[in-house]
Amino acid sequence: MGLNPADILKQYWSYPAFRPGQEMIVSNILSGRDTISLLPTGGGKSICFQVPGMMHDGLTLVICPLVSLIKDQVDALLRRNIGAVGLHSGLSHKEIRLVMDKALRGEYRFLYISPERLATENFREYLPNLGIRLLVVDEAHCISQWGYDFRPAYLRIAECRHLLPDVPVAAFTASAPPYVVKDIADKLGMDEPRISMGDFGRPNLHFHVQEQEDKYGFVLKMLANTNGSSLVFARNRKETEELSVFLRQHGLSADFYHAGLKGEERARKQDSWMKNQIRVMCCTNAFGMGVDKPDVRFVFHLTPPPGPEDYYQEAGRAGRDGKDSWCIMLYRNADFEQLKVQVDARFPNAEVLARVYKALMAYLDIPEGGGMHQWYELDPAEIAGRYRFQLSEFIHGLKSLELLQFFSLSEGIHTPSAIHISADYASVYDFKIRNPAFEPLIDLLLRSHSGILDNYTTISEQVLCRRLRVKENELVETLKSLQNRQILDYRPASDKPRVFLYDPRHSRPVFNVKNLEPLKKARLQAIEHMQQYASTKDCRAAWWIAYFTSREAAPCGHCDVCARKKKKAGNTAVDWRLKIKQHLESADHDFNSLLDLLPGDDAVKQLRLLMDEGIIAANSEGKLVWVSP
Repeated sequence: MGLNPADILKQYWSYPAFRPGQEMIVSNILSGRDTISLLPTGGGKSICFQVPGMMHDGLTLVICPLVSLIKDQVDALLRRNIGAVGLHSGLSHKEIRLVMDKALRGEYRFLYISPERLATENFREYLPNLGIRLLVVDEAHCISQWGYDFRPAYLRIAECRHLLPDVPVAAFTASAPPYVVKDIADKLGMDEPRISMGDFGRPNLHFHVQEQEDKYGFVLKMLANTNGSSLVFARNRKETEELSVFLRQHGLSADFYHAGLKGEERARKQDSWMKNQIRVMCCTNAFGMGVDKPDVRFVFHLTPPPGPEDYYQEAGRAGRDGKDSWCIMLYRNADFEQLKVQVDARFPNAEVLARVYKALMAYLDIPEGGGMHQWYELDPAEIAGRYRFQLSEFIHGLKSLELLQFFSLSEGIHTPSAIHISADYASVYDFKIRNPAFEPLIDLLLRSHSGILDNYTTISEQVLCRRLRVKENELVETLKSLQNRQILDYRPASDKPRVFLYDPRHSRPVFNVKNLEPLKKARLQAIEHMQQYASTKDCRAAWWIAYFTSREAAPCGHCDVCARKKKKAGNTAVDWRLKIKQHLESADHDFNSLLDLLPGDDAVKQLRLLMDEGIIAANSEGKLVWVSP
């Protein structure tokens, strides 16, 4: 008898039981039907498809939009001795070919790819022969133009389903309102999928919204009087740096994080925060993907994010250990108008798009008719400076061209240097004999990196330099020389983002900006939702549950709205009791006027309760008097 899901969970993950909601999702996937699962950030969605993936002999193909997430999940599986690999923009053609050959031989249980990979004919030719038993779409909201992070590359997924007949699709997202869930199902070609929805109620989170002019001062005051790890999301890179300096000047342990930092520096900062060496991380939304720190007590937003899904995902990093935590959004009235202005800037006109496209092609040195299905490194700041763009203008142009499906962009992430000795051992040995100057380096690579003849292996140029006692530029030149002689393939480290061209370079491209109007409308609608959240007179926790599930929920009792209502109710009680006290102490009070002051429909009942509590009593003359406050 085979293992059941709970056995797999214990054997590979050492967890005694599934979290709430996970077991139902696993059951739905194992039924063989298409499924959509909404599991809030921190809910453990990867377990929900990895356990079913371990219950069949075939391959699970996982489509994921971010290189960082691919690396995190593959590394986590490898630590559990589960065969997994990721294909992303940082790999060379030879690396990809090696991976695909191993996948054909059944050496992996999980293959992670970026959605752009589905656009290449080469990869599509592999698909029917890989023995795929489950297709997983992670961050599935990216397929919907009404979602908060639309990625046109996701639209290619439905095109490939005919190559995988009878393979069920499991789509996952942390948060999506009902109309986005429906769009996900439609775009993926699902027929009556099973939909699982996690509990969007987070009873330990205290949601607060406050109009605040002195935002830095407010954050400082809150953090100076409390303990625990914190995140502060800022609107731009400059603000993260300014705030971290401000907090350090006032004695708090703080640092900053944004996408403009080198990969190694980002990793160092994140590690320091995770280990509580840094208490407060001031960051842009570049921080946090894949980060699971249980003891985050505060998540601040200095300005409203551009949409509810963005906010809920970022705020949801608080309190994953189940303890009380605070999610505080600050705003000024002008903030929402500024967000709307930014939406206009995010969608440039056709003339700007034409200039951006031409500059990009010139920078990458792509000839007309060339570049199709290739990844290219790019430096947006360098291109903007060379071709006289404002950096923000150029980046908005790039993203709009991506939405129009000219190409796809990947985030910049640190990809370490790697080497694969591509020649066979006999050829390498013969080369050493004939070229003794290369022998020390080749021998060091073979001794220090097992498997380098079979796979690409991560290397450190600095370590190799120390052991060989050479300068780094000399080492790099030697590696490039060996590459030119077809002894090895050397891929230098990179922190740069990349662009993937779907089609050859156009000589006369057409920029149909009208196709961007629905996306612009969706962005403006998202801002309106955030305004509604900020101004709601009802429980904020219940607002989130209603937004994502269309279900009503009881008030949480501890958000700022609920707290104000409790205070007001308490003040009301004090007010009417004070009026009763004043009335009884007046010289001309009468019984009927007293009854008029009592709240509720049954004034006599309220009077009896006050007498039972000893607040009022009858004196020796039979008159009612005030006894207790």
